[in-house]
Amino acid sequence: MEKAKKTVHILPVGYEYDKLIASIRQYPVHKIILIMVEGDDQRQLVQQAVTKVKEAFKGIEIEERIVTRENIFQATLDILDIIKEQAMKGSDIKINIAGGMRNLGISSYIASLVSKVTVYTDIPESNNEKGYVIKGIMEIPIFPIKEISREQMEILNQLDERTNSLDTLISRLKPELDKGTPQFDNERSRLSHHIKKLKDAGFVETEKRDKMLSISRSILGEIYTKGTIISKLIKKVQEDYK
Repeated sequence: MEKAKKTVHILPVGYEYDKLIASIRQYPVHKIILIMVEGDDQRQLVQQAVTKVKEAFKGIEIEERIVTRENIFQATLDILDIIKEQAMKGSDIKINIAGGMRNLGISSYIASLVSKVTVYTDIPESNNEKGYVIKGIMEIPIFPIKEISREQMEILNQLDERTNSLDTLISRLKPELDKGTPQFDNERSRLSHHIKKLKDAGFVETEKRDKMLSISRSILGEIYTKGTIISKLIKKVQEDYK
């Protein structure tokens, strides 16, 4: 028998609170997380929207969170952190982009792509003069992202700010190999091939430092890696709740 789960809605907030309120009411709701970018939390129209949402959902747990303004990809990472927090609690997570600002909507959609969390918006009733009336809800399809190979995923998982060379990466992935042996050289060739593919895909960055090649995850690589981890976490939690 499946256990009851809390439904958490993540709402990027803009000015159109009526859309947010009407669309979220189409689902069960146990918690709402209002997302704003730095600075917008002080804007009068945004604060009005926050107040209206809180009034409409009295008795529901509502949390406010601030994400990065200037960088869409960094905001995506911020939203992924919020998704991960809720996923670890076993919540059913949905992202509502019906009333958010454009850049927040983009960040939210990217976060949904990599984490496979449901993202939805409103379908307004057309030609209605009585104010906003919702016609329905559209769950936006999550178009498949080409998954990288298991070997390349292992490489991404091992990269961090301390990975400053190919040899360091080999030592992490294959600690049993001794430097200077034919096996170590073969592993260097194999990893160089995968790193080139990851670089072509935009997931890693490389830089020549003296005679050493420095390797690191790009911000796209950070998003993909974090999203993949969250997606697997959500899947595991869902299986545990059955």
